[in-house]
Amino acid sequence: MEPAESIATRDKERTRRAIIDAASRMFHTHGANVSLADIAAAAGVSKGALTHHFTTRSALEEAILVDVSQRFRDAVHERLDLSEDRPGRLLRAYIRTLTDDDAAARDVFSAGSLLLIIGSDQTGQEVLKADAEKWRKAFDADGIDSVLSLIIRYAAEGLAASVGTPYLTAAELKAARARLLAMAEQD
Repeated sequence: MEPAESIATRDKERTRRAIIDAASRMFHTHGANVSLADIAAAAGVSKGALTHHFTTRSALEEAILVDVSQRFRDAVHERLDLSEDRPGRLLRAYIRTLTDDDAAARDVFSAGSLLLIIGSDQTGQEVLKADAEKWRKAFDADGIDSVLSLIIRYAAEGLAASVGTPYLTAAELKAARARLLAMAEQD
């Protein structure tokens, strides 16, 4: 039989996850002004349970930003090809993530991104600054010229933001992806 403490911890984690997921959906659908009561209802918990896990709205928003950032980072790391023993491996994984059929990863760079919806306040900016610094350090260690890496990353992010719009066809995405991956190879 499993200890009660272990079950309680899993239930806490499940409740916290449900709140973050519901809040993300609600912010994405209704914007930043959605009420905590509506988020709690969407998560299937009481408002008291929500405030037990997240004592302030800022704490909930920070948790969402950390979660979105981590899910994107995980998606990139899932696409690392460990057989690519040459500079640019992280950059190529980044390109693949943003140009694959991965809506969750592309949503980070869409016009309706949670980073834009809730990332503009001071707390959000601090979370995003910390995340940006982690990416800078990782890309600096990737072995590709830092300016070239920056240009390629922003190009991939622009592609991700354009998927599903009339401005980017599937053929254009495929061609741009191939070119960016080629550019991410060390000469």
